[in-house]
Amino acid sequence: MKVVLIIGGNRFVGKALSKVLLEKNYSVDVFNRSGTSIDSNINIIKGDRNNKNDVDKIDFTKYDCIVDMCLFQPSQFQLIKNKISKGTNYIFVSSGVADGRYVKLFGDYGRDKLKIENMIKLSDINFDIIRPSYIVGVNNHRPRLGYFIDRLANNKVIEVAGDGKNLINIVFVEDVVEVLKKLVLRNKPKMKTYNVSGDKSWSVMDLIFIIKEKFFQDIDEIKVSHDKLESLFCSFDFELDNTDIRTDLNISFTDIEDGLEKYMEWYEVSKS
Repeated sequence: MKVVLIIGGNRFVGKALSKVLLEKNYSVDVFNRSGTSIDSNINIIKGDRNNKNDVDKIDFTKYDCIVDMCLFQPSQFQLIKNKISKGTNYIFVSSGVADGRYVKLFGDYGRDKLKIENMIKLSDINFDIIRPSYIVGVNNHRPRLGYFIDRLANNKVIEVAGDGKNLINIVFVEDVVEVLKKLVLRNKPKMKTYNVSGDKSWSVMDLIFIIKEKFFQDIDEIKVSHDKLESLFCSFDFELDNTDIRTDLNISFTDIEDGLEKYMEWYEVSKS
């Protein structure tokens, strides 16, 4: 039985991954500040990863694989890098913002993610790094799709950064979890950095229109404001190529129509 540590694991992707790994009969530990998890079968290590004494609570030698969901600052990696066993596979959930084309556009967040990636590559850790694009889907604590649905359903103005013609990638949470599951299952990491994104790019306005046509065909006009400097999606092109992850892991990414259907089923239940 594989023993897996999820650092974070209490929100969105981490919760979904915990559930899938339990279904595979893996032993799962989570380390987070809240000291909570989705299932009583998960061992909880309560602590703050910024606190050395809390990090010292973790027996890093026991894990076959570590999935790091919430590594944002280089100082956080410094606290754990010498503790990870050479026999442990380490998966860092980075971000598409670490792509050299976009890193400066996302400020400190992008620069820190890229710096951490480089620190990992210079270490002797067995790693895989994933760079998701905008993650959407069921149980999202930052409901980008839900915002559009709510605004359309209630005939409210949708705030869009820029003109909304910029191209973006989205990826559904179930696809991110499938990628992570396959990386956990892999006996040896390939020491690679993978983009994790949907197969197609959409302009922000096209994405809104797709949702409108699928669920709100009776609406005559989409009300949009372009006054915001920031919104749930950036105002510039943000596209990632998922060829490597599709090839290496034989991943098929969710079609937008199917993903929206599943999301709407959950959304309606969550609002009832």
